[in-house]
Amino acid sequence: MSTPVRTDKWAGNFDCGNCRRKRLMANEFSKKALERHRKDGKPLKCKVCVQSAEEAERKAAAARQSLPTDKATLNEVRKCNLCQIEKGYSDYNRNQWNKGEGKSKCRVCVEKALAEESSQQATAKEQKLQEARAKVAAANKSGDKPTILKVESELAALEAELVTGLKPVRMSGEEAAEVALAMLVKDVVDDNLIGSNQR
Repeated sequence: MSTPVRTDKWAGNFDCGNCRRKRLMANEFSKKALERHRKDGKPLKCKVCVQSAEEAERKAAAARQSLPTDKATLNEVRKCNLCQIEKGYSDYNRNQWNKGEGKSKCRVCVEKALAEESSQQATAKEQKLQEARAKVAAANKSGDKPTILKVESELAALEAELVTGLKPVRMSGEEAAEVALAMLVKDVVDDNLIGSNQR
């Protein structure tokens, strides 16, 4: 029924205020940043810029790390909860150190976990798109029109979310009827205004 869309060639409608890259898709920004931008009009900062700023901040914090006043804490060694290696105070950030023995994670493990989580989210999104494309191909082979419409709608919603960052909203019958009626009234009013201006 339709040909697959190549989303790698799409251009978005968002600009990064930090690195000045233009026409980025919504998946280049965090959900919170997009919400703030839509609500307040604040400039956007892409994930790449945020990540590099966080990394610079972590390095700066490690360099100026506030040493505890207690000499015993400086010499204390504790086992990382993830890698199970005993490390000193300087190998933990303050928040992790304050969690205490058996709960704290070293800097290396925290950064590794953040990178892994980010890659898992990207992989999950790509996997959803691939599954939706496979469903469209299977539906096209079957020739069942309602099924084709359903799976193509699901694929379109996923691709639109990739570009805009907005999830589709499923409305109940009453809500859909209210929205349709409001749009119809608006169209009639607009047509009447345009018609009266042309006379």
